Amino acid sequence: MTDAVDVVVIGGGPSGSTLALRLAQLGRAVALIEKDRFPRRHVGESLASGVLPLLDVAGLRVSAEAAGFLGPQPATVSWKGELKRLQPQDGGGYVVDRGLFDSVLVHAARESGVRVFQPAHIVDRTFADAWSIRLDSGETLTSKYLADAGGRSRVLSGPKIEYGTRTLAMYAYWLGVDPYHRDTLVEAGESEWYWGAPLPGGDFSAMVFMDAENAHPSLYPELMRESRLLWPLLANAVCGEVRVCDATSFRDETPVTPHSIKVGEAAISIDPLSSQGVQTSIGTALHAAVVINTIMDRPDDAELAMDFYRKRLKDSADFHARAAGQFYREQFDVCGSDFWRKRARVDDLRTATSRTPVQPDLRVQVSQRAVFVTVGIVNGSHIVREDGVDLDGKWSAYVGEARVADLLRALDGSMTAVEVVRCWSRKMSSAQSLQTLQWAWSEGLIERAF
Repeated sequence: MTDAVDVVVIGGGPSGSTLALRLAQLGRAVALIEKDRFPRRHVGESLASGVLPLLDVAGLRVSAEAAGFLGPQPATVSWKGELKRLQPQDGGGYVVDRGLFDSVLVHAARESGVRVFQPAHIVDRTFADAWSIRLDSGETLTSKYLADAGGRSRVLSGPKIEYGTRTLAMYAYWLGVDPYHRDTLVEAGESEWYWGAPLPGGDFSAMVFMDAENAHPSLYPELMRESRLLWPLLANAVCGEVRVCDATSFRDETPVTPHSIKVGEAAISIDPLSSQGVQTSIGTALHAAVVINTIMDRPDDAELAMDFYRKRLKDSADFHARAAGQFYREQFDVCGSDFWRKRARVDDLRTATSRTPVQPDLRVQVSQRAVFVTVGIVNGSHIVREDGVDLDGKWSAYVGEARVADLLRALDGSMTAVEVVRCWSRKMSSAQSLQTLQWAWSEGLIERAF
């Protein structure tokens, strides 16, 4: 039997389910293929609060809250020689059972009209004007477009750009941990760092991140005993099977073509220290849905849409690498082991130019490296053309409601900071003008006039 759809999505994790759901909301016929039966164990149980607006966009927050996932938890953190306890409002996040969380997302996609094949395995995949995908059930799906949301074991090949040192995570689920302990634990060790948290089902997940060459499952028990935060909880608990997974940050060099796209960890993986992996995966899915919709509806804008997606992935990977590097540098300052040195991005620290707030009488000008270009931005369900500014490969289109290109074009050569604020106050309030100037200064779009 052969079924024709607009898009086939491979992988039913957060990125795959969100992409399938969003495409169905945009009126596309979608099929979702997931090889595993849910619920199932999956690492990545920690979610940052930034995931909430993304769940809102996809219409998933109500379902997630109804399932009881989004109860924020405090965190105890031992880092840079300090021990802190963070309340949810101060930086704590959410810990979810990924098996149940992913099940809720797949169910929401199915309820939106997505055809879900689960469990199902692909036995043959070809492309000739359209995709033909044969499943182990004997069914064949044909589609105009293919989305790979298969995680690190992605279906579509392609070169990766690694960010930083290769890192592996060793983890296990423990039984018998004190059920009254609810904190997420983060701890820096000598040549590794730890993460641990109680899961909704009663188990306790304990992970250690380390250099790939040192990650041997036989070392896991000893490493847990060296943890000052985790071991008091685990000493009388029962350890399950020790597993190892890749935790190296990367982005794909060819994440999108006119006929296929990679989303989630098939396209980008950020440092787990941020706890924003699931959030980033869902974000790629929401952008990918608009990109696919544009390619199908407006072929003349296909390259614009693909450029938008490539740039968003690169900007995200660069941003998270810098942010993680800052945290690693803080620990490197108190522990100079090779593990921390390799991740601290000390070369970036030496070459970075720290900018203090711009002074009122300083004469400034538009950066000589700034180039006015046409960029793609999201406008509803499509990627559309907009005037933007390129600075060293980073695009800017809007700051708040103001178009960046218009703001920079309004400046007349060398001006004092006060004159810039006065000029921009014709378009926004004086307070907004000052804030925008500080942003443009910190981003390098405005520089000192010589």
